[in-house]
Amino acid sequence: MTRKRLVLPVVGIIALLLLAIGVAGYFVWHQFDYYGALEEPVSAAVSDYHFDLFRYEIDAITGKLYDWWRRPGSRLSVEEQKELVDQYRWRALRIRWLADDIERIYADPDVSDPEAVSASLREQLAELARVQEEARPLVEAILERQVADQLDQLGLTTAGVLFPPLFFNFSELPKNLIVSPRDRIEMEAGVQLRSDLSLPEIEKIEDEVAREFDRSTLIEDLGGLGVWPTMVMDDSSLAWTLTTIAHEWVHTYLAFHPLGWHMFDSREMNIINETVATIVGDEVGQAVAHEIYGIPLPPPPVDDESELPEPDPDVFDFRTEMRRTRLKVDELLEAGKVEEAEDYMEARRRLFVEHGYAIRKLNQAYFAFHGNYATRAAASDPIGPKLQELRRLTPDLATFVHVVQGIAKPEDLDRLLAEWRVRSGSSVEAGGE
Repeated sequence: MTRKRLVLPVVGIIALLLLAIGVAGYFVWHQFDYYGALEEPVSAAVSDYHFDLFRYEIDAITGKLYDWWRRPGSRLSVEEQKELVDQYRWRALRIRWLADDIERIYADPDVSDPEAVSASLREQLAELARVQEEARPLVEAILERQVADQLDQLGLTTAGVLFPPLFFNFSELPKNLIVSPRDRIEMEAGVQLRSDLSLPEIEKIEDEVAREFDRSTLIEDLGGLGVWPTMVMDDSSLAWTLTTIAHEWVHTYLAFHPLGWHMFDSREMNIINETVATIVGDEVGQAVAHEIYGIPLPPPPVDDESELPEPDPDVFDFRTEMRRTRLKVDELLEAGKVEEAEDYMEARRRLFVEHGYAIRKLNQAYFAFHGNYATRAAASDPIGPKLQELRRLTPDLATFVHVVQGIAKPEDLDRLLAEWRVRSGSSVEAGGE
């Protein structure tokens, strides 16, 4: 009898491990692999700085198997769970502030002995990091269950089971090297680099790749990564964290459907995939943030942003101004005015910095990366509005996901939107009768 009790958990662990390896293997090879002609040579040019994703997978899967067996925090009340999450978030912010203070001390030429001056701060940082590492598995498990429960309530399950299982890690995410042509905005390559690169190293890599390939380059931090277990940064707002956990799970879910299989067939398919993950992740994460943590829901997205408001000299709206910038850059590049577009982007970058938005580089690569998320201000593609309209036409989130998961080519989105417009019109007519 004892032997049977032992065999079942072992079988479950082996099954979960095989699933983890399968899903992780898919994303190791396909996440950020755009199959462009420049992907391989750019990757080779920065090979000394590559992020070791294989090592992350081994450590993360081993840790999650252990946590899955332990089920940390499963007996805690909702209030106890909320308190632990709040404490973790406070420590994460404090760690970031301390690290910034220490960096400023070492960068200050007037500080003759930065090691001595920063000693107390470094002791505080080490102690907070130790406590944070101990609390991390418990907080991850709490947030995993909260988001998974919301996905279940919304009907985003397969045969009544959440598949793939929702597991994530608060991690030091890799940095992403983005490469775009100068005469148009397009992601030609995306290479994951080590998370510990210094700013001088980052700028050196950007400049070397830009010169070698005559391209626009940018190295950006990632907020999440759709490997499995997924990776999420931990020092942002709780609402953002919850939406990112859900967003990255959507990527793992879509890996088993046509929209995931065809994600890198074209730029348009990549944008559709990322935008679906954003729409679903936002709706799920915001619901958890509101229902459990009392965070107010954000206002609904604007239906039509084609007409930009006139600039208000007393109010600087980031979204409006970034969208205005993107549209002007598109116009200049389409006219072949590459240098003029680059001068304009630098002038606009300085304007954003003046208003408190610390954008280090604003170039074609910036828009190539941020424009993949078609609901963001940096996008100018019509895919975002189309998917947002489709979501409004579908009765619930589960229906929306089941509709879009079968998209295999960009034309499928137009076909689905036309079908649901007809359904909506028929429904209104029927109701009127």
